[in-house]
Amino acid sequence: MAAFLSIAMSAGSAEARPRGRRAAHVEEARAPSGLRVSVQPIAGDAGPSVRGQLARLLRGRGCRVVTSLPRVDGTGQYLELAKDHRLAAFVAADLEEGARWSRVTFLVWDGASGNVLGRWTASAAPKNLAKTIAKGFWKNLGPQVSGATAPPSEDLGEAPPMFVNAGERLP
Repeated sequence: MAAFLSIAMSAGSAEARPRGRRAAHVEEARAPSGLRVSVQPIAGDAGPSVRGQLARLLRGRGCRVVTSLPRVDGTGQYLELAKDHRLAAFVAADLEEGARWSRVTFLVWDGASGNVLGRWTASAAPKNLAKTIAKGFWKNLGPQVSGATAPPSEDLGEAPPMFVNAGERLP
């Protein structure tokens, strides 16, 4: 009976665990729920498809992706945009396209401080670039995206109700 019980318990605990390396990796590597991240527009012929892929990758990790903001001219504008839109991070990319080789460099900017949190460059043949990004983006920049913080809100919120006694006489 004791042998049957230990076998049943070990089988039950095996079913509770995620199976395979990928299942365990995906559970650990999620961004904080509701983390707002802006993916900036990317110049180049493949820019819109790389931006779309990046947005899907971030959404798959639990981020709320904002793609409606235009590309900014200077990095000093990130702080104001982060305050206005409550963004924790910005992901910007520079794409260099060639006939046989493409290279994309990603930068992750913190919304609260405006500092660069991480940088990663991926190079591949144009037909393999999407696969290279999918395999390496979160592995190389995931901790930086997850660690980004939004600037403190300046919204005061709703004021508590006040009671005014208008029945007292002044001396």
